[in-house]
Amino acid sequence: MLHKLTAIVLHTKKYRESSLLAYVYTNLFGRQAYVVNGVRSGKNKTGMAFFQPLTLLDAVAYHNPKSELQRLGEYRLLQPLHSIPFTVNKNALALFIGEVLYKTIREHEPNDGLFRFLVRAVLDLDGLTQGVSNFHLYFLVHLNRYLGYAPGNNYFSETPYFDAQAGEFTPLRPTHDLFFDTTQTQLFATLLNSKPENLAQLSLHHDQRNRFVDNMLRFLNHHFDTPVAVRSAAILQEVFR
Repeated sequence: MLHKLTAIVLHTKKYRESSLLAYVYTNLFGRQAYVVNGVRSGKNKTGMAFFQPLTLLDAVAYHNPKSELQRLGEYRLLQPLHSIPFTVNKNALALFIGEVLYKTIREHEPNDGLFRFLVRAVLDLDGLTQGVSNFHLYFLVHLNRYLGYAPGNNYFSETPYFDAQAGEFTPLRPTHDLFFDTTQTQLFATLLNSKPENLAQLSLHHDQRNRFVDNMLRFLNHHFDTPVAVRSAAILQEVFR
């Protein structure tokens, strides 16, 4: 059956001689894998530009609920991105965010709140002029709200540790090693209450960013039955040195 839908591109793989397998997050069917025929052929000069990470698409798809692979028919840009495809730092962020979503979102059901958050995040990143190097920290923290892993209680000076195993701020240093120290916990709490336009106010050294990303990925790993290995995290470490 044909469906008109909106999709966010997460990740792609080559498929057969000239086609593409596009993993996307949609407003109607959650995460889906679509075969896009002929997009890699010599005659199609611009098709691949539609399938870069975080591209927003309006599309018509053939959807069979009994199949793991669907087929994408018509597609066009929902909204052109003006900076993500053309700047090294934002392009690296798009690759990282797309990979995180590809490896964490598995549901094939719609989630309107998550979908709207992702679209807003893409547009926020595209329009951001300051604080770009902190955007992935903000994104990881707020994504957890929609994955269901946000902290269960508020941060106070009396609760200076984030216990990533229990998913809450705590007054005592945990006895296990899956926790954020006091500095990283304070950053976590700050990001929970931040907006993208405030990210330039965070003065962070690249070591602080890298450690926070490592902690957040360990936090995500704890909640998934398979490891969330995000290879593009190493690219960000080089870009935001």
